[in-house]
Amino acid sequence: MTGLIKYDLLQICGGVKGGFVAVYLVFMAVLSIVSDAGSMFSYIFVFLSAIFGIASFSYEESYHWDRYTTALPVSIRQLVLARYGSVSVCVGFGIVACMLLGAISFAAGNAAVTFSDWLVLLVQSLLCAILYMEILIPLMYRFGAEKGRIAMLILFAALFAALSVVGTMAEEATLEQLAVLDISMKYITAGSAVVVLALLPVSVSISAAIRAKKEF
Repeated sequence: MTGLIKYDLLQICGGVKGGFVAVYLVFMAVLSIVSDAGSMFSYIFVFLSAIFGIASFSYEESYHWDRYTTALPVSIRQLVLARYGSVSVCVGFGIVACMLLGAISFAAGNAAVTFSDWLVLLVQSLLCAILYMEILIPLMYRFGAEKGRIAMLILFAALFAALSVVGTMAEEATLEQLAVLDISMKYITAGSAVVVLALLPVSVSISAAIRAKKEF
């Protein structure tokens, strides 16, 4: 299963082009130094990194990798878990990059929010990334990369908009509103974490069931 994850990651790195990601991160680092907007884009990158992982479905269809996997000595569930694993690695990379960008923003004194608020926003972005993965992977298995791309764009727009609204509320709130919002967001985040993590095995089971019915 480790080999399958490595294969996915190699395809993603080749398709996404590491140079593009590097340029983006450098731009965000500079933005974090000269502007307070950098702190917002730092935690959102965790969510964006999940999109890179989902891109493995496109390469799978392009190179007909799904047909080769039927001959491998692994179970359907292992194939599916490997796909979740590769997306999770991409999200993990996003967390590391997010922390570096956040550290630059706070060191430069341009953070638009307090560290505790930024941390809550980071966790919320991570939960959105996990939820995005849980919803989209079964859809990609069901409809394929071409049709599933439409669902990916719609879901991305909805979750990105939600993150932007939360970030704007935190930045524009008054001190009293911020105190209430801070407490509310912590409870909402904690409750969301329980729901999102509970949905993960359900998502894996659905994906495995769909993948088992595929004929190549």
